[in-house]
Amino acid sequence: MGQESTWQRRYNVLRYQIVPPVFVVFFTFAVQLLNFRANPTVPFTIDRILGNCYAWKMMGAFMLWAAIFLWIPSEKYQGPATNFGYVPVYSANGFMYYWVTMVTYVGLHFFYPDLSLDVYNNMAHILGALNLLALTFCVFLLVIGICRPQSNEKLTRMPVMYEFYRGMEIHPRLFGFDVKQWTNCRVGMMLWQVLIVAFVMASWRQTGSWNAGHVVNVALQTVYIAKFFWWETGYFTTLDITLDRAGYYICWGCLVWVPLFYTYSSFCAVAFMPTMTGSTAVIVMLIGLAAVGMNYRVDYEKQLFRQTGGKCTLWGQPARGLTVRNQLTDKPSELLLSGCWGVSRHLNYVFELMAALTWCSAAAWGHDLWPLLYFFFLVVLLVHRVFRDEEKCAAKYGPYWTQYCQLVPYRMIPYIF
Repeated sequence: MGQESTWQRRYNVLRYQIVPPVFVVFFTFAVQLLNFRANPTVPFTIDRILGNCYAWKMMGAFMLWAAIFLWIPSEKYQGPATNFGYVPVYSANGFMYYWVTMVTYVGLHFFYPDLSLDVYNNMAHILGALNLLALTFCVFLLVIGICRPQSNEKLTRMPVMYEFYRGMEIHPRLFGFDVKQWTNCRVGMMLWQVLIVAFVMASWRQTGSWNAGHVVNVALQTVYIAKFFWWETGYFTTLDITLDRAGYYICWGCLVWVPLFYTYSSFCAVAFMPTMTGSTAVIVMLIGLAAVGMNYRVDYEKQLFRQTGGKCTLWGQPARGLTVRNQLTDKPSELLLSGCWGVSRHLNYVFELMAALTWCSAAAWGHDLWPLLYFFFLVVLLVHRVFRDEEKCAAKYGPYWTQYCQLVPYRMIPYIF
């Protein structure tokens, strides 16, 4: 018993006191080092971490643009209720926001032909501005979470650096909109899309031609991101929204890490052009589209099952579900046992990894492994998320979760994991 408590104390010190400051320092500075590695023509100077006038104007305008679409009157979507009874409300105009933003960005090139090239050349300063904005915003969220919490949730106080890293509240609101919808979806995901388009257009502007590998890389990501905005309301049932709090991990991650790291393969492809042939590009494109399509199919099956109350057909058979009871709210629920969800408990992650591998490979073709960094990161992230999700489900469903795992024994890959 004493030995267990010693290890528990060591684990608590590692988790609550060591990991948060180490991660904050490491990732905050890693963005600039990675940027320099992908575009060594831009000198590594200290002023990059402060941004420049161009970066501050661009990012300020973009963040205001994202907020405007959350203020526009639109259909509302109610997310899952929290354990303390709060029901978050979101703006359900994500697909409109996506297309208006894309048409606007591409259309601006008629008046400002070098827009994408300037975005690429100022990327280090853009990251510096985003870093400062995101860190300041996370401090603000920490302060209001401690001094003026918006929910009645009772939290045990932790070391302040851990609270900064984790965040204080699950669903804080600011200026009338949900903070995580703004950071995760409307800024982070949309910057991912805009930046990869900027990078491929910058490459075309520099060379006068379209590189097949780079085009496939951006096209596959575009399909994936467009799918996200088409299904944005479904995202509000995921761990990012229902479990993670608004702090450095999520908010800084979406405001800074996503614009840098998720776009990294496309960014690398500007300076280190892929050597993929046209025929190979077509094959990779088809494999990638199939992976993105199956990733959507898995999520669609769960959404269809929920919307119809289980009265639907999957794979030509009536859908089957396991009736369970939420141990925290004492409410009944259904866990899907048919279709993709009868194959493994997280098959959607498998197809997401396959899609990421195709678009990263297209950018890395003929060069080193740097454009594959996102894929390797995603493997670690999703495997870790599998265990986080199952820990949450075990607490939520108790013995019913054990029964469900016996009926669907594989976590991700049948017969392997």
